[in-house]
Amino acid sequence: MRLSLTSQPASAGLRWFKAGFQELLRQPLAYAGLFATFMLAVLLISVVPLVGGPLLMMSMPLLSLAFVMAAAGTRRGVPVRVAVLVAPWRSGPALQRRRLFQLCLSYAVALTLLLWLAGLIDGGQFDRWLELTAKGDTGSAEWENLANDPAVRDGLLFRVVSGSLLSMLYWHAPPLVLWADQGVAQALFSNVLALWRSLGAFVVYNLCWMAAGLGLMLVQLAVPALGILTLPAWLLLSTAFYASLYASFVDSFAAVSPD
Repeated sequence: MRLSLTSQPASAGLRWFKAGFQELLRQPLAYAGLFATFMLAVLLISVVPLVGGPLLMMSMPLLSLAFVMAAAGTRRGVPVRVAVLVAPWRSGPALQRRRLFQLCLSYAVALTLLLWLAGLIDGGQFDRWLELTAKGDTGSAEWENLANDPAVRDGLLFRVVSGSLLSMLYWHAPPLVLWADQGVAQALFSNVLALWRSLGAFVVYNLCWMAAGLGLMLVQLAVPALGILTLPAWLLLSTAFYASLYASFVDSFAAVSPD
């Protein structure tokens, strides 16, 4: 498929945001099952010694690709299936699969480098704070000291900013490799150009998702009695986010010679 770059107004960001929920409503259980299956697979992969961590990081671009492929399929009346997670590896040219593997590997290498730099910034204090938080030791003196440690805040800020930039760098890259027959470097470059040409739309789009996440968090804090009910809400919100990726892709790249 040959693609050409397009420019979208800032209002397109709100349309992409809405498209995520509209796409989710097409097949809510199937989409939620797809996301939950991926998270379960990630959990199982993460405990594998030595290779679990690298495989976990390499799998992240595949989640966005799976949702883009699933949304493209629903336009043709194809039901959402979990098999879409492995579909890119089961067919297509070997060169295409090799490029997709290289893309996932480059993402894992970049993420590893960012985490290493973050460790240098906070001296490992952030990881200790996260460990105590996961254990529920949020009332301990050590947790309080770490929470007020500037190094921990700097490490958190670096992770958020650098992680967001890395995510944006790979935003459209997987489907560009799969559908536009682009190499890794070309896909990353095309992705950056697409984001730049519709920068206002992507700013609005991300602000909408940030507002949605913050709103759900405030509800969770204001009504603690909801308890476990907030878990499916986060699942559906995350699923809607990934379901919205297809709308941003098709608006950013116009098919010149569709396959």
